[in-house]
Amino acid sequence: MIAASFRRLALAVVVLSLATGAACADDPLGPEEEALADARARWEATGFTSYTYTYRMACFCPPQILETALVSVSEGQVTGVYLVDSATPASPETFDLYHTIDGLFDRLDANLAQEPVQFEVTYHREAGYPTSADVDISRQIADEEYSFTASDLVAVMP
Repeated sequence: MIAASFRRLALAVVVLSLATGAACADDPLGPEEEALADARARWEATGFTSYTYTYRMACFCPPQILETALVSVSEGQVTGVYLVDSATPASPETFDLYHTIDGLFDRLDANLAQEPVQFEVTYHREAGYPTSADVDISRQIADEEYSFTASDLVAVMP
């Protein structure tokens, strides 16, 4: 009797394990979701709300956004953008073209929800922020894919 109960319990554990494994195998973006969540947690643990970083976007975008930019963030808001390639400050009216690090995470998170055909992101080992991304939402849509690099992050202490 005990042996039969044990066999049924063991069978239930095996079936549950197989079902869970199959569900994970059915979610090809699962590892990317986990990596994004882990990286965001590392970023949030830094507590940085004021910093500068170098940003470069590649996309079908306005020409200004294609320039390498030094983005200044203060208390979680983009407060300055210096266009490195043309050696000029960007107009404050264009700051919405640039992201805080939290904004980069939000964009990547929203892209994952769309089940992209390509989603390759690398993250800074210690601080967790995305250092590069290559995203293509759909093979059938032209010009919606993009890539970016983010580097040289320097925290600004109050």
